[in-house]
Amino acid sequence: MTHVVLGHCCKDASCVRVCPQNCIHPAPGEAGFESAETLFIDPRSCIDCTACVEACPASAIKPEWTLTITERPYAARNAEFFEQAPAKSQPRSRRIRFEQPLGKPSDRLKIAVVGSGPAAMYTIRELLRRSTSVRITVFEQHGEIGGLLRRGVSRDHVGVRDMMRLFDVPFNDDRVTIIHNTEVGVDVSVEDLRTRFDAIVLACGASQPRRLGPTTADRGEGVYEAIDILVAENCEASGSRPRGPLGPRSLVIGAGNVAFDVIRWMARARDRGAAAQAVTEVVVLSRSAPERVSFTPSAFYELLDLENAEVLIDRAGRRPGASADDPLLRDISALPAADISAADGPTTTDVGRLRVVLSFGQEVTDLGKTVAGGVAVTTTTGRTFLADSAICATGFTTKPLDGIPVDERGVVPNRRGRVISLETGEPLEGLYVVGWAKRGAVGGVGDNRTCAAGTVTQLAADLHSRV
Repeated sequence: MTHVVLGHCCKDASCVRVCPQNCIHPAPGEAGFESAETLFIDPRSCIDCTACVEACPASAIKPEWTLTITERPYAARNAEFFEQAPAKSQPRSRRIRFEQPLGKPSDRLKIAVVGSGPAAMYTIRELLRRSTSVRITVFEQHGEIGGLLRRGVSRDHVGVRDMMRLFDVPFNDDRVTIIHNTEVGVDVSVEDLRTRFDAIVLACGASQPRRLGPTTADRGEGVYEAIDILVAENCEASGSRPRGPLGPRSLVIGAGNVAFDVIRWMARARDRGAAAQAVTEVVVLSRSAPERVSFTPSAFYELLDLENAEVLIDRAGRRPGASADDPLLRDISALPAADISAADGPTTTDVGRLRVVLSFGQEVTDLGKTVAGGVAVTTTTGRTFLADSAICATGFTTKPLDGIPVDERGVVPNRRGRVISLETGEPLEGLYVVGWAKRGAVGGVGDNRTCAAGTVTQLAADLHSRV
């Protein structure tokens, strides 16, 4: 009996390292690893040893015989991966890698890490592995470590949130000091840190929502940020929650996993009589066509499994091509088509059911308020959608810091993790970056493992070159 990787796989790749059969792919360094949503287990060579189950930090691997009805499709996806790319399932030669240490034990290097999310955690683990004498100081702007893993991941994703246990060992090491409630760039400057530490690693993420339409101060009630709602739910804070009813029609701008998390929050809020109770229809405006969606297959199937909800596709929006052979595209094509009048109110639906309409190819060009107090959203197709509220889930960018360059993509410019000047392209001495701030807001928690290893490898090389 084989084991199966589920949709909330974090790609940490700890499972790859313990698998005696080398049957988990794509592995780090293999073609397709960066773009893959999950890893896959080859059912032809899995020996049911359970080593991967114990190693997976996200609890995303299960024996096939224990899969629930909603998890069964993942068994087919695992098998299909190896049927389509059999070469990936062949054993690889395992080369021993000797990683360069940070320096001599007598060096007693001091390194500052800005942020305490997953990218910081993997960076600290890598630094501690390469030096017995390094001293690491973590600057965290909030009262708890964890970054968006703790504050921004929906409570529905229990396996992903359970990855907080990975933080216990590195953050409790006696070589690590954590300074809470201290924001770099506000409470302490980057220049000050550069004088006190041998190197600074920016692991501050891309946590600032991409702004769309009026600034928050000008929006008033009715326009909200998706991440603010999720953080308020996780931290049990009321400040960022909607203060009034969201419906009967609400627009969600953006169609990534965060957008779908907010829709599930709406469904729960309706059940407990919260502000979202009045919502009967949610129209999701996706800038991308179905062939280039931002959400993962697992997020899509979780949306389909939502109780008391029906998911449809906008007949007037972009539809998948008739010859689409991707399983996800086939399932999107199978959604019932809905006719929605952009300027009218929600279409009548079954009592108690939330109507969710996915509209693809709707890049938003303008977001504003109506005279009646509602929201008006215009897209590149020339359609104007009127609604009672809008929730922005349009992605993230890196918050600017004095002394740290940020390019037009919202990413800190770098080469292999070494921060470079936007003007000259030359490295900025002692400054490094990891995580979303390094590569953009793409990839899950486990992607930070290889990302951190790359940055620390560059840091180690630079330290040795100074000698």
